[in-house]
Parts: sequence; structure tokens; C-alpha cells
Amino acid sequence: MTRVLIIADMEGVTGLERYEQCVRRHPEYAEGVRLLCREIDVIADSALSSGARTVSVIDWHGGGGNIDRDQLDARVDVVAEDLAPGYDLAMLIGFHPMAGDPNGFISHTMRQGLAVEASDRQIGELSLLSWWLGEHGVPVGLISGDRAATAEADRLLPDTPCHTVKRAESWGRASCVPAEQSYEALRTRVARVLEQRERWTVYRPPAPVRFQLKLRDPNPIPGLIPWLNEDADGWLAGEVPHARDLIDLIDVVSALINLQHRNEFIEALAEDPALRAKIDEARNDRVALAMEQGYWKP
Repeated sequence: MTRVLIIADMEGVTGLERYEQCVRRHPEYAEGVRLLCREIDVIADSALSSGARTVSVIDWHGGGGNIDRDQLDARVDVVAEDLAPGYDLAMLIGFHPMAGDPNGFISHTMRQGLAVEASDRQIGELSLLSWWLGEHGVPVGLISGDRAATAEADRLLPDTPCHTVKRAESWGRASCVPAEQSYEALRTRVARVLEQRERWTVYRPPAPVRFQLKLRDPNPIPGLIPWLNEDADGWLAGEVPHARDLIDLIDVVSALINLQHRNEFIEALAEDPALRAKIDEARNDRVALAMEQGYWKP
């Protein structure tokens, strides 16, 4: 009996056509959560009906906390980012393409304005997660997302079948396949994947993982990490033993930059307490700025 792990992002799920639906505390976010839970339910139901023993899900979007358990099939277990419990098969669901893809919906790599290179090519979250799974011997059986994300998977993870649910109209807008049509196709694909174990593919990363990171907006904070070397073009180069270490490093870089922005905001509040009333306005401004900047070609 197969233990299935879903790693679920948000931008690439069926029905989600607006960037704002992915943004916490935005009025449209609740609809994004509903669509995320609905897609997980469709996949889980098909997997369990096809013989899977258990279905677990990692909430990958923005550090987690997006899945509403009250909207989720009770048979699905929401789990931490830990592969130690052991899984037989993973499915990467609801993904977007890597940073800099002009044809993708909300293209980025873990945070806006960050590019990642490894093994002499640019990679995105699909590659990073497939490598992390591969380090634990967990095969990838299915990838879903927008057309640019599945094209990326076809190029970098060619032995895994893909399901396309939408195409980008712009960086922050997309046009989706009709929901029931997409869900029915997903059900069929998941059932087929469970039947075709010979197509499950383990993607093992190079060891060690040599990488480069680049930020669109120059920031001195990541350069303070002593074992990262900055070149003349602004790329930060390093080497880690495992793909998970690179994922964790990107999380650290993101956290340091976010902390810097938070501290700047606190300082501004100390100087002008009236700014507190403008928090919602500032959030909306950040959404508007993301839409305006769109994709980035590193």
C-alpha cells in the first residue's frame, strides 16, 4: 500500500487566476484557500480510491498556514516539512515557474526578486523539491501548475507526467481550464500514476550542491553570511551538502531581509505613530508593487 505525499503550492491550483488570491489578509485570499483545499481533496480522493494507504500534504506556499482543515478531506493529514516519516510517492501540485520566466503566472523562486542557479543552470522550486525528495529516495509521480511551470518540469524533470491547469495572461493574471474539466483530468492522472509505478522517478541532486543566488534588489544582508562569496555581478556563490540545506539557506536569506524590512517599519512607526493606521494601505501598496514589477529576468 502506497503512502502518498502531496507538496502543495498555491499559485498553480485550478481556478486561481489573480495574484491577490495568494496574498494573506487580502480580501481575495479566502477564495484562494478554498481553491487550494479543493484541489488537494480531488487528488487525495483519487489516490485513496486507487489504493493509496495514506495521503499527507505539506503546505508549501509562503511557509505554510494556508490550508483550512475545516475545508479539507478528513482523511488527509497536514504534515510538517519533514520526510523522516517515510513516503512512497510524492506529487508536486499547484506550482508556478522559476524566477524570470516571462510566460509564467507569478513566476518566482521561493521569494520575489531571487534567482537560483545550480549545476550550471537556473532552477526553481520544482527542481529544489525534487532533489530534496530524491535525497530521501522518494520518487515524484506527478507535477501540476500553470503552462510555464509544466514546461519547466518537462525540461528539467522530463520523466514525470504533468498536468496543466492554466496559462498566464500576464505576471499576475491567468486563464484557467474550466474547474470540473481540470479536476476530472487530475483524478484520471492520479489514478494512472498509482497504477504505473515503473514511471515513478527519483531525482537525486549533485553532491555537494554548488549554487549561486542573486537578488533583484541589492541588499547587503545576505552578503554578511561568511561562507557566501559575492562576485562582480552580484551573485552569491556557495556550496552545501544537500538540497535541503539550500532550501533552508534561501529561507534564512528571506527571513533576514523580511526582518530588516520589519525593523525599518517599526522605526518609522516610532517616528510617526499615525502610520499605524496605514498598515492596510501599505499592504495594498506591496501587492500593487508586485504586480507592477512582474517577472524578473536575472
